[in-house]
Amino acid sequence: MSSQTDPIIVMFTRQTMKCYWAKMQKLFCIVLFLVFGLLVSAAFAQQVNDADIAEVEKLRSDVDTIASQIEEAKNSEESLVALALRINELEQLLIDKGVELSPRFSQIKTRMDQLGPVPTEADPPEPAVVSEERTALAEERAIINQLLGILEEQAVRAKSMLDSMSEARRELFANELSRRYDITNAFGTELYADILDQYGDIQNRFSSWLNFTWRFKQGSVLSAVLGMLVLLLASFWGARRTFSDWIYRDPAAAEPTYFERLTTGFWYTILPTIVCWLFLFFTWGLFHSLGVLRGDIGDILQTLLIAFAVIFLVWRLAEAVFAPRMPNWRLLNVSDRAARPLKVFVIVMVMVAAWDYVTGQINQIIGTSVPITVARSLLASFIVGLMFLLIAFLRPFLSATGDAGERARRWPLPVKITLFLIGAVLVLTALAGYIGFARFMAQQIVVTGAALATIYLGYRTAHTISEERSLAGTRLGNRLANEYQLSETTIDQIGLVAGIALMACVVIVGIPVLALLWGFRWPEVKSLAVSLFTDIQIGSISLSITSIFAGIVLFVVGLFVTRRFQRWLDGNVMARSGVEPGARNSIKTAIGYVGVAVAALLGVSAAGLELSQLALVAGALSLGIGFGLQNIVSNFVSGLILLAERPFKSGDIIEAGGYTGTVQNIKVRATEIETFDKKTLILPNSELINSSVINWVHRTTLGRVEIPVGVSYDSDPKQVYDLLLEVANDHPRILSNPEPFVEFADFGDSSLDFILRGYLADIGFGLPVRTELRMAIFERFKAAGIEIPFPQRDLNLKIVDEDAEEEGPAQDPAAFGVIQTSKKRTMEEDDG
Repeated sequence: MSSQTDPIIVMFTRQTMKCYWAKMQKLFCIVLFLVFGLLVSAAFAQQVNDADIAEVEKLRSDVDTIASQIEEAKNSEESLVALALRINELEQLLIDKGVELSPRFSQIKTRMDQLGPVPTEADPPEPAVVSEERTALAEERAIINQLLGILEEQAVRAKSMLDSMSEARRELFANELSRRYDITNAFGTELYADILDQYGDIQNRFSSWLNFTWRFKQGSVLSAVLGMLVLLLASFWGARRTFSDWIYRDPAAAEPTYFERLTTGFWYTILPTIVCWLFLFFTWGLFHSLGVLRGDIGDILQTLLIAFAVIFLVWRLAEAVFAPRMPNWRLLNVSDRAARPLKVFVIVMVMVAAWDYVTGQINQIIGTSVPITVARSLLASFIVGLMFLLIAFLRPFLSATGDAGERARRWPLPVKITLFLIGAVLVLTALAGYIGFARFMAQQIVVTGAALATIYLGYRTAHTISEERSLAGTRLGNRLANEYQLSETTIDQIGLVAGIALMACVVIVGIPVLALLWGFRWPEVKSLAVSLFTDIQIGSISLSITSIFAGIVLFVVGLFVTRRFQRWLDGNVMARSGVEPGARNSIKTAIGYVGVAVAALLGVSAAGLELSQLALVAGALSLGIGFGLQNIVSNFVSGLILLAERPFKSGDIIEAGGYTGTVQNIKVRATEIETFDKKTLILPNSELINSSVINWVHRTTLGRVEIPVGVSYDSDPKQVYDLLLEVANDHPRILSNPEPFVEFADFGDSSLDFILRGYLADIGFGLPVRTELRMAIFERFKAAGIEIPFPQRDLNLKIVDEDAEEEGPAQDPAAFGVIQTSKKRTMEEDDG
């Protein structure tokens, strides 16, 4: 017995040990994996923490370095601007680092909440692994707390330093404007000597640069020059080929409309200016990328290119506005005699301002000379003021009669006084020694005036384009109509959209340009624009224009994808699968609702709105739904019920609301029903839910038609019965199963009443089948001599003698002349 059971016991023992050993292996692997994961995560966390600490310490050191340089830079505008740029960069880095560390802090807090509170002395001790994890998390949280505190402190310091530098810049600007120079010694021998020194310095710089680049960078120089020529030819050819129709002013045009003059003048100014600016930008970038330009030479070349770009813009603008050689395209109604001087005065002013700017930048590059600074600022301010005085005393307008031979008219008095005051203030302040104020005024008036004139020209162009029917009669409108076969309404809508887009471009470009011209720096404008477009606080809700725009775009994209998916599913899947049209329409509509809802949720989320923030709005909507919107919501919910239950679908013939027709479309609020006389009935969905609806083809298109008919009492009912069945059986649309039958309905007042009943495979053919059956019955009855009677009525006429009536009631009815007649009237039988 033992010899037989020992192998079994041994086998059982081995299987048990093998099972326990497999379990122990799995448990060991799990413990080893957990320990390894904890070690790796702890090492990675320590490494990340060390890198974070080093980065934060570097940011704090950079802030300290800039703080120590502020005092030295308070006497220089350029130094303050450079420090402000560095502070802006550091402030953004501090914010980014704080944003990077904050999620980790939240993760640590969540993990510690999962671990639970620290066990007390009365509680059993927690595992060592959990205790070590808790300690590591607490240490990491303390480090992140410290780092976030340092980042917040340094961000506050950076903000304070920016404010102090802005105040220093304002004080420096005010001191520069209010400083008075002694101009009596400005044009002495010292000025002449400084001019010779700076001229020699510039000559030495350019000659050394040319010798060096030609000797060591000859290939780069030739490549840069060749690239510049290629860019020049490409710009000229491309602009001439692309924009020639836009900027061409036909000299033979007798009286172009104001719209044509305005739009042509705008494009005449903007398009060549953009091409010129792009050419200058790419030219400078080409030379800079090839390493040809030295630091000081690059700055001088950049200054010259900027001055040339401004002069080119003002020259095109003055030519478009005054047009001395093309009076029919002139935007201002000035005389031919005044157009050329006005254009010359404007170009001289901008050239003087550009010369002042270029010489000032060169002085900063090679060294400032007080006599040269005073002399150039005095000359620039004086010349600009003199131009304004000359313009003020000009007679720009024709006489009241319009005769060029008569004496021209002056400016309107307010305009003349304004021009005179500007010129007088510039001249007097320059001669009084307030060079900084006069120079600032001259530059701002010239450059800002050119910018404002361009912005106003763009505004007027956008406003004119968007006016009703303004684009239709122009060359562009005729071209669109001829090439793309567009209607006048479509062209008018294109003009409206183009005007709105142009207005938006004018605002987006014009406002930053004006801000830059009036002393703001690009980082300041950029930060202001970013804050304007990314942080709009409305109560507790934070919005941003970019997020709202992104939400709108995402919603439109979701709507487009939904529509495309609906068409694809309907046309490629359900149609090929044989799904009936009504079910296809219901499925397509339901998918449309779901797609719109998902797109709306995605758009709201992308716009930065949380659903919890819309609680107040939802409450207001709920209140409105309870009162004024309950019918709309009732119709909407009813529409969803109709789509879900499908008591009828598109294409079904129903009777509802006292009407009969075919269901065309089940929409959100109402259902479209087309009656048999081709009228569209818009029936609210709630009425279809709350009232009775007869669906002729609910589960099948099989339907029955009834033809009531009456025959005279002289007819044989059996013959009538057989003839009616023959008519039904002979009709191709009457089914043989179920077979048609005839009912002897009643003995009428003047006829024997029968009803012919037959079934159709499609009840939609009921009307033509009834008509055909009636015609066939009439023909068969006529051939068989069976009469279809008409009702007969007895009409009694009673004639009363009025004199006899006054004497008293008659004893004999015959005395009253009672005449009884019988008259037959033909009445048309109504089918019901």
